[in-house]
Amino acid sequence: MVYESSLVDDILKQADIVNVISSYINVIRKGRSFVALCPFHDDKNPSMMISKEKQIFKCFVCGAGGNAISFVEKYERIPFTQAIRKTAEIIGFSDIRLNKPYEQIHVDETLIPLHECIEDLTTYYQFGLATEEGAAAREYLAKRHIDQDQQERFRLGYAIKDGKGTISFLEQKGYSLKTIESIGIALAKANGTSDSNAGRLIFPIQDIDGKVIGYSARKLFDETEGPKYVNSPETKLFHKSSILYNFHNAKLSAKHDGYIYVLEGFMDVFALDKIGVKSAIAIMGTALTKEQALVLRRLNVEIRLCLDGDSAGQMAMMRIMSVLDGAGVKYRLVSEPGNEKDPDDILQSEGEEKLRKYLNMLVDPFEFALNYYQHTNPLGSLEDRQKVINHFLPTLVQIPKGIDLDNRLFKLAKVTRFEPQAIAKFVEEGRNKSRVASAQVANLPEMEFKPFRKDLRRLQNAERQLLYNMFQDRSAVDFYEQNVQFFYIEVYRHIALHIIDYLSKHDELDVSLLINEIALKESVNKDEIIDEIKSLNVKNLYPKPNEKTLIEVKNVIKEETQNLYEKEALKKSLIGKTPREQARIIDDYNRRKMKKVGK
Repeated sequence: MVYESSLVDDILKQADIVNVISSYINVIRKGRSFVALCPFHDDKNPSMMISKEKQIFKCFVCGAGGNAISFVEKYERIPFTQAIRKTAEIIGFSDIRLNKPYEQIHVDETLIPLHECIEDLTTYYQFGLATEEGAAAREYLAKRHIDQDQQERFRLGYAIKDGKGTISFLEQKGYSLKTIESIGIALAKANGTSDSNAGRLIFPIQDIDGKVIGYSARKLFDETEGPKYVNSPETKLFHKSSILYNFHNAKLSAKHDGYIYVLEGFMDVFALDKIGVKSAIAIMGTALTKEQALVLRRLNVEIRLCLDGDSAGQMAMMRIMSVLDGAGVKYRLVSEPGNEKDPDDILQSEGEEKLRKYLNMLVDPFEFALNYYQHTNPLGSLEDRQKVINHFLPTLVQIPKGIDLDNRLFKLAKVTRFEPQAIAKFVEEGRNKSRVASAQVANLPEMEFKPFRKDLRRLQNAERQLLYNMFQDRSAVDFYEQNVQFFYIEVYRHIALHIIDYLSKHDELDVSLLINEIALKESVNKDEIIDEIKSLNVKNLYPKPNEKTLIEVKNVIKEETQNLYEKEALKKSLIGKTPREQARIIDDYNRRKMKKVGK
C-alpha cells in the first residue's frame, strides 16, 4: 500500500517533531534546539539534536537523522506506510486518504467459535487460581517468586480438579462438545467428558497476535496422572512447531532493543521479565523447528540463544545452531563455561546483577562451539577431531587473513590438538576449492598445548628478540612472515599479527599509532598486548638485526618448539605404562636426544 506524497507532506506540516519524539523518549530544551539521548545507539550523553525550526533530528554520533515520520519508522522498526499512520495517530491528524484499507487477511470463520471458547476457558482458569482450591497453585507460584502482576500479565491460571465441572461451564456458555473437543482439552472418561488439564497450573500459550491458542499445564499433585508438563495437542488453533512462548509481547520490545533472548521455559521468561528484559521468548523445550527459526528471521533482530547451562542444554544449543544457520538467522549465544544453572536459578540464587552479567556473556557460534568441545563434550577419537575441523572449515575460509583468523585457528588447534600452522594451510587450500575432502584432515600433524612452563624460557627469549627486531626493522617483519609465521607465546603472536596488519596499511611502523589502533579494537587481551608493546619499546633490549642473528633466532624457535612437541609426545606415551616400560621409553628418548646433540 502506498500513500499519496501530498498526504505525507500534510502530516509533516502539521506534526511537531519535538512532540512526536517526546512521546517516545525524554527530550530536553537546549537554547533554541532540543537534545535527547539517542535511542539508536548506546548513548551516555545527549547526542541527538532536534530542531523545532527545521523539523528534523540528527545524532552526531551514530548519524541517525530525519523527520518525524522517519523517527517513528526507525524507533518502532516498522514499514514506512505504518509509520505514516502512527505519526498521524500521535498528532491527532485525520484524513480520508488514511482510510485506504490494508490488504485484508482471510479469516477462517470456523475458527471464530474456537477462539471464543478458549478465551472463555482461559478466563475460567484465571478465576480458578483465585479459588480456595487454587491455593496450592498460588503457593507454588509464590515459591517461584511469580507475583500477582506477572500472574495477571501472563494470564496464569489453575484448572480445578472437577474436570467435568469445567466442561459443564463451557457448555453453559453455549459451546458444543465438538467445539470443546476442538480446542484440545476434552478427555473422554467412563463417567463423561472431563478437562484433561484438571488439577494443574495453567500457562496459556498465545499466537503472534496475543490470542490464546493452547496451554501448557503443570502437575501440582501426586495423584494427578501424566507427566509433569502436558502441552495442548495439535488442533486447528495450536501448532507447536510454529509457536514461541511470549512472542506476541516480545516482538514489540525486540524491534526497539534490536535483540531477543531465546530461552527454554516459562520460568526463564519470567526471570528476565522481573529484571526488565522484555525481549524474551521460550521454545518450551530444547528443540527449535525450522518454522520457529523462520519466525525469528522475519523479526530481523539479533537472536540471543540462552538455554540451560547443563550438558543437555548446551547440546541442544549445538543442535539449534544448525537450524538457525540453515534459516540464515544472525545470532549469538550466552555462554559461561562451568555454569550449569538456568536464568531463573541464577536470579533466585545469585540475584539480578549476576543474571544481567550472565545475559551479556555473548559469544559468536564459533566461540560457543569451541567452548562446547573444550568443556562440555571434549573430543576423543581422531575421527571426531577431524569432523570438527571440517565443520568449521566453511566459516574459516570466509575470514580474511589477520588477527581474527589467527586467534580462531589457535583456539581450534587447542581443542582439536592439530598444529595451527597445518590447520592454516588446510584453510588456505579450502579457499581455492569448493569442497575439501575429509581425508586431507587426517594428514594434519597433532600437538598438545600446555600452560607456560620454565622449559619455555629459551623459546620465550628467542621469540621476544625476534618480536623486538620487528619493531626496529621492516626486514625482520618480512623474515618472520617468510620463515617463522607463528609464535608459540600467545601475546607475542598477537603483537606480530598487529604489526603485520598495521604495515599492510602504512609504509612505516609508528608505535604510538599502533597502540592507539589496538586500543580501539575489541580484544579480550588488548591491555596485555599494549603493556608488552610498551615494555619492548622503552629501551634497547637487543642489537640491530642482521641476516645471521635472524637465522640464529629462527633456529632456536624451531628447535625449542620441536622439543616441546617431543616432550608432550613422551608424556602421552608414558600414560598407562608400567614403571619398567616407562623407564625403557625414557631411556630411548634420552638416547635420541644425545644422538641429536652429537651430530
